[in-house]
Amino acid sequence: MAKFIDIQKEKKGKKIRVNITVDKSALDKAKTQLHLFGGKLSTLFNAYLYDFVESMDKNYASNQKAMKQRIEELEKRLDKFEKEN
Repeated sequence: MAKFIDIQKEKKGKKIRVNITVDKSALDKAKTQLHLFGGKLSTLFNAYLYDFVESMDKNYASNQKAMKQRIEELEKRLDKFEKEN
């Protein structure tokens, strides 16, 4: 589990260096699995970061849509109530 994040900008491209503290056993297991496929930890972390951002965007959009529908419903009910009184 990450305890802190220290971000330093690198000179090349749009990449940055991130120093994090993680659970040793989880890291060892990840390295073992990655070694089987010739993968890199940075590729794994990037994939998780993109997945996290994408899932948050989807959840925010769906929550926003539901909230908008609820507000519209309440506004209609309020208009109806005001017309009756």
